[in-house]
Amino acid sequence: MNRFSYKNVYNSEKHKEFIDSQRYVIDDKFLYKTENYELSNGFSVECSIYRDGEQRENYFAETAFVNKITIKNADKIIHQYYCCDNHHFIFKEIIYHKNGHRYYPFHIDLYGISFLDVDTLEVYNYIPEGYEHDDKYMCGESFIITDVHYDKESNLIAYGGCYWAGLYDTMVGDLSNPLDFNPHLISMRDIFDPDIDFCYEIDFSEWKNGRLFVMCDDGESKTEKSLSIDELKEKINELTERNL
Repeated sequence: MNRFSYKNVYNSEKHKEFIDSQRYVIDDKFLYKTENYELSNGFSVECSIYRDGEQRENYFAETAFVNKITIKNADKIIHQYYCCDNHHFIFKEIIYHKNGHRYYPFHIDLYGISFLDVDTLEVYNYIPEGYEHDDKYMCGESFIITDVHYDKESNLIAYGGCYWAGLYDTMVGDLSNPLDFNPHLISMRDIFDPDIDFCYEIDFSEWKNGRLFVMCDDGESKTEKSLSIDELKEKINELTERNL
């Protein structure tokens, strides 16, 4: 497989150029619709979708697409960001971290993940450079996160999601410091399906009794498997050391 780069390309020149090329669409005349999501403890998310393009026979051909996301607490705006990808995910939960702070996960791009400390309003954005790619593009493909599952006891986080054209996997990383987290993630498919059987799908089940449980589906039957916290941390450390 091609080399994977963990370099953070958020706010790089290419990233800023791309964002700037889309900004013109943030105008009432391009507003497509607004969606609202209620979170827990009085938090909410408002997503205003702006798009430009033309309607063709069976689809809308976009030339620009921006989501303006507003995070509120008791109707007071606490953070606002833009996502220039029309495959955005709005997470519905606030993470209650072991350090006593609360964090909201969000996407500013299809790839990577960001965290907002809703108590201090500090934020950390991460978009991996990903697999080797044509250098005219900002980044190559990487894991697309669709759901998050934090374990307060271990400070580990399990991400559900996939690669394009791939089946679901569960990736695990260290979230000891959400505002500067370790980007190295280990794949449960690599562990439980090392031969890469493309009929094998892995979904998060639960954190319980010092273990991560996942559901493995081979298309014919489902089997729950697990790894201990110690095993997970050892594998994350090994991956991190190999990529220093």
